Amino acid sequence: MKVSTDALAAHLAALAQAWDDTIVDQPGMLLQLIGELAAVQRRIDALRVAVAGELADLSAAHRGGEGMARRAGHSRPGSYLAELWQISVAEATRLCELGLATRQRTALDGSLLPARYPAVGEAIGAGSVGVEAAVVIVRELDQAAPFCSAEARAAGERLLVEHAQGLTVKQVQGVGRQVRDRLDEDGAESRDVIRRQRRALSWVTEPDGMVRLVWVMPPETAGLVRAGIDQLVGEQLRAARDRVPESAAPAALADTGFVDSDDRTMPHRRADAAEDLFRQAVNCTCGAGRGGGSPLVTMIVRMSLDQLRDGLGAAQIDGIDAGISATRARILAADANIIPIVLGGAGEVLDLGRSRRLFSPAQRHALAETYGGCAFPACGHPPSYTEAHHLHWWSSGGVTDLDNGIPLCSFHHHRIHDDGWEIQLREQVPYFIPPPWIDPDQTPRRGGKVVITM
Repeated sequence: MKVSTDALAAHLAALAQAWDDTIVDQPGMLLQLIGELAAVQRRIDALRVAVAGELADLSAAHRGGEGMARRAGHSRPGSYLAELWQISVAEATRLCELGLATRQRTALDGSLLPARYPAVGEAIGAGSVGVEAAVVIVRELDQAAPFCSAEARAAGERLLVEHAQGLTVKQVQGVGRQVRDRLDEDGAESRDVIRRQRRALSWVTEPDGMVRLVWVMPPETAGLVRAGIDQLVGEQLRAARDRVPESAAPAALADTGFVDSDDRTMPHRRADAAEDLFRQAVNCTCGAGRGGGSPLVTMIVRMSLDQLRDGLGAAQIDGIDAGISATRARILAADANIIPIVLGGAGEVLDLGRSRRLFSPAQRHALAETYGGCAFPACGHPPSYTEAHHLHWWSSGGVTDLDNGIPLCSFHHHRIHDDGWEIQLREQVPYFIPPPWIDPDQTPRRGGKVVITM
């Protein structure tokens, strides 16, 4: 054993020296080193799995107090191995379970039995399948094992090992589930029932006031939700791409005054898309079409009159523990499905969503007809995703008239308030003036729908 570890140490030292000799402008050497490191890592992983399996076998429950892990003061081999190798208990447990699944077993009479998954063990030893992919294969086959024959399971194992070579772990998970479902076709319906029973939705208020939504959904619901969110995100990404000419270099864009301020990450985009979808749903009204009936959802925001006027302080949303800024409440107050309750010093109601503050459904329809959706330049969100925004803010004396309203999607509504954009109407055409930190020249950008007359 000492000889083999010395040879391995020498190989690793040579690789370390190769890394020291590698320079940035030698990508070929870097790729070669990455490949050699992967090969070495696979060989080490094969040894780790074999050793972990041996430790797990010597610590089996039937050995009682004589088990190796128990003699060392551990109830399970995984925790013992985690201490020895300074890895997580979860990783150590996976290595032990994989080692047991791919090693020969000993019968009660002392004879050797074949491994449960010999093909997986051979692939790990040959370095053709990594540890994480092997864990996935074993897990999926174990789930199908009670419902299929040993021959069918062995065939599934060979199929997965053959296809796993060269695939990512995520891809192996996908084909693993396919094989599992084929081996246990009768269990598909029962799995659906179990998943439906596990569905749940809850939310937790974080210490900083953020609300974390925990939504456990079955695959069919997840597919619907993801398709809707992905479609909106894809539309936004395509719109952003189409706004930038392919031939325009960054310097050229700077010369034209074009600056794309939409620097959201993908999680940000997905969160905004989910908000847009929910807003579209709750903006629908009961009754005869979109123009009649009352909103399905009403959200109540409480604030004082002074907070409404100057935007300072905090407001409260019914049903939500954390407060929001009065500035954010002023943004929300423009939405016809949100009722702002303005309170005086003694708690008396000074304003309960007066009609002169909220745009009526008829006005919202008129704005949709005028602007065709979100009026921000090149946004493209339909009217159902928009909120009515006062050009001259109501809290500053603006009136709720069509000439003072413009539809904006939630994201751009926030950008207008938070980033300091100005909006000007020129012959009923909106022009959006960016703040100096986005465009030092503050070049107006035309918004709204473009109408060509002939």
